[in-house]
Amino acid sequence: MKKVMTISGAIMIALIILTSCGGSSSKESTEIITDPAVTTEVSGSTSEVPTAIETEGATKEKAEGLSIEFLGNYHGIQPSYFMKNQYGDEMIIRGNKIPIPSIDYKFLLKENNVVSLQQINLEDNSRVYFDGTYKILTDDSNTTKIECSLHDDEISNPTYILTISKIDKKGTCTGRNEPEFSIEKTQ
Repeated sequence: MKKVMTISGAIMIALIILTSCGGSSSKESTEIITDPAVTTEVSGSTSEVPTAIETEGATKEKAEGLSIEFLGNYHGIQPSYFMKNQYGDEMIIRGNKIPIPSIDYKFLLKENNVVSLQQINLEDNSRVYFDGTYKILTDDSNTTKIECSLHDDEISNPTYILTISKIDKKGTCTGRNEPEFSIEKTQ
């Protein structure tokens, strides 16, 4: 009985041959590294995304992190509000607005562009934890504006913009279709 090679088997062999025959005729090379701070979610699983760095070139595609004085915990309380739709209008279901309780926010900005967030519902004391990355959007003489891209183990992927004063480390937190609230560095 003869073994018949399947199409998927042939593709696998072709991929192995192609990946083992790599070579470069150029003096400049590009090295692909895996940055654990940069991830993507595909079909419910999180995987690392390669980041290109030219080893003999001058560019580096990895954003710089915050200076040590900005690392640490930032605390703020978002007041309760009514949920809004994508157009900024209050959502109404069966004639009722959808209330969102007041939430206690604690952002932890870490080295290597890593951020964590703890949210505490102030009505029932339940907690939700998020992890993610941040990037510096603007950095002028008075303020630093940071975008925090977060995710939990479920399906939530919130993004928050923190605008922090360089003088007193106080500022604001802005989310999508949510009211802005004050934050301040606690440690």
